[in-house]
Amino acid sequence: MLRDASTPVGRNPASATAADLKTACATFDAEQPVVAGGSEVRAGSIQLGSLRRSVPAAAVALTLAALMLSCTPTAFLNVTVTRRGNITIGFINNTPFRANFTFGGYDPQDQNTVPVFSQLRLEGNTASQAQTQGCRRVFTIGGSELIRLIRFQGLNVADAPVLHEDVFFSNAPANDPLSAEPTEGRARQRTLLNGVDYICAGVLVFEFVPDLASPDGFRIDYTFLTP
Repeated sequence: MLRDASTPVGRNPASATAADLKTACATFDAEQPVVAGGSEVRAGSIQLGSLRRSVPAAAVALTLAALMLSCTPTAFLNVTVTRRGNITIGFINNTPFRANFTFGGYDPQDQNTVPVFSQLRLEGNTASQAQTQGCRRVFTIGGSELIRLIRFQGLNVADAPVLHEDVFFSNAPANDPLSAEPTEGRARQRTLLNGVDYICAGVLVFEFVPDLASPDGFRIDYTFLTP
């Protein structure tokens, strides 16, 4: 189903054409692509909810058809998926080192999006308690756009040294200044799309593992449990 968007459309929705939709779906965020399933996808900024309020049903059908033709299937799913409720997140640190990271979600189509986020310092060979967050269109661990939004909006950060991209692994004592630094390496940030990699009300499980084939020595494995 279509849901109202938070950002108003810049022009009269009734005048939107297939060309408008194609342009909107091709309006990419050049600085921060969304990465899903190993391929790069940048979601467009079209506001489907506002179109639905003002355009007759037949026009909505044509609008959706045009959007499906102009967007990649991944982008279309992410733009149109229902976003409500919460997600549950769990982390398993299968390394001998402390992992520290910032994780959370945001809505890339909403120019005023306020991210939901949390931070963890997870000791080696342990698992976290279940974490609950509001469901957003993007979920990321250490994603650069999430970190940028937190800093840009001046949001309250409980653990400033952990506000960084990627997942850092440290072998320093917990009270050492290097306890949040990547003394042993890092795992590259991981970004997932709602409607593609997960759905609201589900459980997202991430496992940190050593990986000599990875550029920085570690990787993040991911499993989704359907509700």
